[in-house]
Amino acid sequence: MIDYLLLKALLLTEGVYSDKKSLEGVGTKYKEQNHGLFGWDFENHKEIKLPDDFYLPDGTVVQYRLNSSSQYNVKKVDEKLILYKNEDSICEVRWIDRPEYYNKKTTTGKEMVKIGQLGGEDCLFFCFQNYCSNFKNNKQCSFCNLVPTSKTYNSVIRKKEAREIGEVTAAAFDEGQAKHINMTGGCYISGKELEVVSNILSEMRRHTGLEKIPGLVAPAPAKGNNIQEYYDTGIETLSFNMEIWDPGYYKAICPGKSSSTSHEEFIKSIKEAVEIFGEGKVYVAMVMGLEPKETFLEGIDFLSNLGVNIIPFVWAPNPGSKLEGHRAPYANWYKETILEASDIVYEHKVPWGLENHCYKCDGNSLLHDALRLKGIE
Repeated sequence: MIDYLLLKALLLTEGVYSDKKSLEGVGTKYKEQNHGLFGWDFENHKEIKLPDDFYLPDGTVVQYRLNSSSQYNVKKVDEKLILYKNEDSICEVRWIDRPEYYNKKTTTGKEMVKIGQLGGEDCLFFCFQNYCSNFKNNKQCSFCNLVPTSKTYNSVIRKKEAREIGEVTAAAFDEGQAKHINMTGGCYISGKELEVVSNILSEMRRHTGLEKIPGLVAPAPAKGNNIQEYYDTGIETLSFNMEIWDPGYYKAICPGKSSSTSHEEFIKSIKEAVEIFGEGKVYVAMVMGLEPKETFLEGIDFLSNLGVNIIPFVWAPNPGSKLEGHRAPYANWYKETILEASDIVYEHKVPWGLENHCYKCDGNSLLHDALRLKGIE
């Protein structure tokens, strides 16, 4: 019997590659990578269209991370896609269908796929500005390759207009595949991010007819009165990209972010957000694998106790980041740690918030998959 949680952890930490035949239809029939934020692969591939993500037989969604040196590879055999470890077959996999809106244009003539991309099966993703000001002073987070990715691929529009995002949202939701959004915008220094987000949410609501937009917005951390104002935009949930729980590791790994928002400020703002948005409607994104298991689980326990949902992304070294070429923890570490984390989350009985974030859009983390083993899906 296949341990799909471990298999997903292996594919995220070791990467995967595919033969030419298995890539037929990627970019036409099947959803391709469009690099809306980071490059998650182990190596760049400007000239090759690769799947964005894929299904394992139990419905688990896995982000595709190219590593041409990996033991894991996909081959087309008798019209089926088979995942191998070296020459030993493991299971059948399936690429995810390409959404219809990827072929459409906005009223301004721009390709919708260059504005918003579908993450996994059902999460509509927007990075409304593909830039982070911390790169200016070489103070970007060590794991981040947002700016290098944007320069390498140039596959998305770097600065999106609110009206265009609204049109893409309506098209994706009307199609029926997208169920919720996930939106971020790098790190702003202008102080106008709330205004930008407010205008975008207004256009989303106008074009979709929805009073509240399901999903989450992750601004450069909301603080003070801004938290209420983000609630008033009409987004269902607010997310905080805290990245690292341990204060010492946080300062070392995120020099720019930690200088503008301390560990203590994050906690204060998260608590205030829970009071306004409610339990289960505040998210914290973590980068799993860059701090010890002990401190990571301390963060899971503390945040879950507040009624917060957590998205712990599985880290692997990305090209263009300061940690390019380093080694992530092994898959067994990820599996054991995430199972302990899921026990903690389950015991705290945090409202699951699956209408805003779920395993189907979660190809690059493991917590939803671990919770599925407890019947939460």
